[in-house]
Order: sequence, then C-alpha cells, then structure tokens
Amino acid sequence: MKTLAMVVLALLASLQPAAGARTDPGACKPVTTTFCQGLGYSTTMHPTGATGFNLQQIGQMVATACSPHIATVMCRVAVPECGLDTDTRLKPCRALCEKVKTDCEAALRTKRLYWPIRLRCDTLPQSNCIQGAGSPVVGTTTAPPPACQTITVPICKDQPYSQTVLPNSLGHRTQDDASLELHTFAPLLHAGCSDHLKPFLCSVYTPECMHGRARPPCRTLCEQARSGCEPLLNKFGFQWPAGLRCEAFSTDSCGPRHNSQMPGTCQPITVPLCTGLPYNETFLPNPLGQMQQDEIGLEIHQYYPLVKVGCSPYLKDFVCSVYTPKCVSGRPLPPCRSLCEQARSDCEPMMNRFGFEWPNRLRCESFSTESCKEYGVGSSGQLCEPISIPICQGLSYNQTMIPNLLGHTSQREAATKMSFFNAFVQTVCQVDIRLFVCMVYVPKCEAGEVQRPCRSFCERSRQGCEGLMRNFGISWPEELQCNSFPEGQGCISEESRSEALTAEDLLVKLNAGGFSVRGKSLSLRTARLLLTLMDEDNSGELETVEVFKLEHYAAALRREYVESYESRDPPSVSRAQMKKSMTERDFQLDEETFRTLWVHHQSGGGIDYDEFVAVLTKLQMLKDRFQAHLLKLPCDCQVASFSFKQFLKAALL
Repeated sequence: MKTLAMVVLALLASLQPAAGARTDPGACKPVTTTFCQGLGYSTTMHPTGATGFNLQQIGQMVATACSPHIATVMCRVAVPECGLDTDTRLKPCRALCEKVKTDCEAALRTKRLYWPIRLRCDTLPQSNCIQGAGSPVVGTTTAPPPACQTITVPICKDQPYSQTVLPNSLGHRTQDDASLELHTFAPLLHAGCSDHLKPFLCSVYTPECMHGRARPPCRTLCEQARSGCEPLLNKFGFQWPAGLRCEAFSTDSCGPRHNSQMPGTCQPITVPLCTGLPYNETFLPNPLGQMQQDEIGLEIHQYYPLVKVGCSPYLKDFVCSVYTPKCVSGRPLPPCRSLCEQARSDCEPMMNRFGFEWPNRLRCESFSTESCKEYGVGSSGQLCEPISIPICQGLSYNQTMIPNLLGHTSQREAATKMSFFNAFVQTVCQVDIRLFVCMVYVPKCEAGEVQRPCRSFCERSRQGCEGLMRNFGISWPEELQCNSFPEGQGCISEESRSEALTAEDLLVKLNAGGFSVRGKSLSLRTARLLLTLMDEDNSGELETVEVFKLEHYAAALRREYVESYESRDPPSVSRAQMKKSMTERDFQLDEETFRTLWVHHQSGGGIDYDEFVAVLTKLQMLKDRFQAHLLKLPCDCQVASFSFKQFLKAALL
C-alpha cells in the first residue's frame, strides 16, 4: 500500500494527546447530528463520528426506537461529549450498554442492522458514567486500586499474556483510550518493518499484569523494534516517537514469561468479508499470528473495494485463506501460492495505476503449492472460480471453470449464449433442464477438475423440452448434441445430483433469483414458511417441481408488493391495503383477529415486504389445512364442525 500514507498515519500516534490530557476548547464543535440532540451535552470533537463508526448506520439504529436509551448509548460513544479533559467525557455505563444491546437485538436483526464492532460493552466503565437518558451520573466514589483485567484491545489480544493493568505508562486509564491511540500504528504494523514492533507496542499500551502490577516494557524489545522501523521513518523525514524513547525503559523485564501462547482453535467464521465461502470454520491464530476475528475484520476490510470492483474472481478466496484459513481436522489449511499469483496478476495492475503496491505481507513466494488442490487448482494449473450467472446460482455446486465445455472464454459470454434457454428454464418442460444447461455453460468444477454431464442426462433433458420448443418453431441447438457427451463413470447423471432443498438452500436460491425488493431479501423464517407451504410430503425439503411451484407463488407476491405498495414512504403495506389483499384471497378475519395479526407483524405503521410474504403464506397454510379436513359426504355438500373464519381466529389467537 502507499508507504508514505502508512508512515504518516503511524506517526499520528506520537501526536495523540495522552489519556487525561487537557483538550483545546477550540477543538470542541457543536453536535449537529439530529438524533444526538437533547442528550445532556452540545459539543464534541467528532461531529461526523468517531473513528470506526458510521453515522448513517447509527442513525438507522436510533430510528428503530428499540430502547429508550439507544440514542444515549450510541451517541455518547460514536459522537462523544467534548470536555476539558478525557476524564470529564462521560460514557454510558456498561450495564446500560448491555441492556440496550439485549433489548434491541431482535429489532436490529429484523432491519438488517448490526451492532457496531467497535462498541464493546465490556470496555465501558461501571462507575462515573451515564446510566440513562437524563439520568444522573452514577458512581462518584473514589476509584478502586488498579486490578488485572482481560485485554480487549483488538491489536493486542493475540499476545502471550491475556491480562493487563491500567493506567499504563502513557497515562491511559481505559483500554478504550489505549486502543484508539494504538490503532494509529496499524499502517506501520502492516508495513512489516519489524516483527518486534507489535509486542513492544502492546507491552507499552496494554502492559502484562503480574501480581496486580504492570510489567514494564523491555528496553531490548524497544531497540529491536526501533532499529527495524526508524530507517523507514527517517526516509520520510520523521523521528521515532518521543513518547517511546527506548532509554526510558530498562532491561529488568526482558526475561522469559512463564505463560505460553494460547493454543490454536477452530471456530465459526464471523468476519463479514469471508462469510459465504465454501467452508464456514477457520483456524486461529492465522498465518499472520492474529487470534481475534474482530481484529481480522478491521484489517481485511481494506481489501473490500478490490473485491467489490471484481479485479479478480480469486482475490476474495485468497485473502480469506490467509486471514481466515480453512480448519481441517483441527489444523489450518495453508494458503495456496497459485491462488495468490493469480489474484496478484489480476489485481496488481489496477493497484499500481492508483499508486498502490501489492501488500508485503501477502507475498506469493511465502506460500506453497501443497494445498492448492483443496482451493480448486487442477493439475494443469487451472483454477475453479465462483459462478456469477444468476440463473445458475443456488444449484448443488457453486464453482465452475472457464473456458467451458463449449469453448466460451468468460462467464459473461456464456451467459449471453445461454440466454436462448432462459424462457425454457422458467417453464417446467423437464425437471432437470436448468441443471443440465448450467452444467454445460458453467460446468461443475471440483478440486480444479471439470465434471461433465452424462449423455443420458442430455437425452432426458432434450426429450422433455424438444416438443415444447417445436411449438415455438425452435430446434434443439446443434452445439448440444447428446452424442458429444460421455456415458459411464466420471460424468454426472440426473440421479447423482442432490435434488432436495432445505430452507437455507431455498433462501440462497430465492436471493440469487432476484426475489428481493430494494436490496432487502426474504428472511430465513419466511423461507421456512414457504417451504412448509409447498412441502407436500412433509419431508422438510423441496423437490424440483415443488421449487418451481414455490417460485411462481413467491413471484406473484413480489409483483403485487412492487406494483402496489413499494411507492409508499417508507415502502410498506398499509392497514387498509392489507385487509384488501387478504379479502381478495378469501381470508375472512373478524376485527379482533385482524388487529392481533396486524400488531404482531407491522412496524412503523405498515407491513414490510418480508412480513407481507410471511403473513399471506401463513394464512394460505391454514386455509390448505382447513380444506384438507373438510368432511366428504355422499351428498352434494361439504360440512365442517365450524367455519373457516372461526378456524383462523382459533389458530391466530
């Protein structure tokens, strides 16, 4: 990355005021954020939000009103009060933060909002803090003597010790303050100028707690870090920070520690950039020595723009293989050198054009080719890549290889050529036409090798669709002559695929098929309702024909929502519109039953897209079950023990 930018950012650490230092009154600015007004303070040093906080997201969270204290917690952390010194900048109490987080969990999840990573309740004070909006400051007693506390500063969580004590030698009284200042060194750490820099910085900002006392930083460690990084600083006219002068430390604490490095563990991946990979468990520490996914998430986010712009289909897989390596039998799967070289070859020209360099810590020569097969690199050196064609996503496989079986050199070209089949894929002319067509244009790739469909699979697909195609005056394509496909072992037949879809699989398929509205997709809960509605054999999974029926049903609901309700601000179904929609489907509810249903599903005066689908699907399920239990009598009549309206009332209330 830009070396000068890293150096300048790193040097900001030497310019940061120590915790407890006095603030220049001129640095205090009015709080302009509307949702942070009326909270007992009017000035801040961060009117556009403190480092690591997105005010747009914070505003959306406050707007949910999921807790009467949500604004107090969010604003006093993201737009902190500006006082004469850091000790007078009141923070929300730990207990208040934890209560708000618990109270808001469901509401935030419904709105697809996430609690800020940097807002950790366990780092907030328990005394001398705000316990609620307009509440008095609590805990004015003298602070207890320093005690050992678990390290929460992300950069230092992977050190050989896990307990620290504050204040540190720089005067920081909380780990929050130490973390903010220490984070300014992150670019210098990423530059890799010295392997000793991070242990030294952590020994200063989060000193090891030994018998209730802080272990002093080691002078030798400081000198080693300084000798590695000072030449880089001097190159740009900067000096080693005065607050970290090695002469101020001694060699008394340079001996070995008694506690050893924490053993590695396998754990579910929580880093946002690396979710949705072919694997969902990682092994930490990773090859870079990082132990905490919070820290990893902050660092790896710098690659998000490159992944987003799509400079290489292999970049995300490679970067995640380094930061969140796959856990195999309790061990990390090493990154693949071939994958690195391909990602670098694709993306480095774009990086250089904007003045950036390939990161030093991701040098391809530091990786081997031993694990490349596990990452989809074949014996020929070709790589599998994720399927990007929407109509072929959500199948029993998600990796392909280009050129495909017909010689198309990109997925874009393949998508253009296969558009001929789109109308037939949407028509149930033969249950496997979509799978067969996709296996030709974006063939399944596994361990770097392409798998071809069998001749018999092609013949069944052709027989099922050729008649319908002739009705439109269209012939089966010459390029898909079935005698060109193999038969026997090594090919994929109709029977060898996984037909059934679980609720999770169904949700992936719906998202890939464009069943979202304004970027908001259906929830897993609603996917389960849809599955239950269409699951005729109660197996808990949907077969191909059931999936087609479900897609037509869901498409009708989406079309109604987009055409009739999306124009509202915010987009939602009003009470009157919901009643009309239910009446048109013959869902007759009395006022008490409807009121209960409305209160349960509405939010902000209306029902959103996900809840709209959920309500109508739930009612359709009840209607189907009621009709299934109607008594069939010899006479030309149907008799039930009570009416459908009474049944709905009993079921819903």
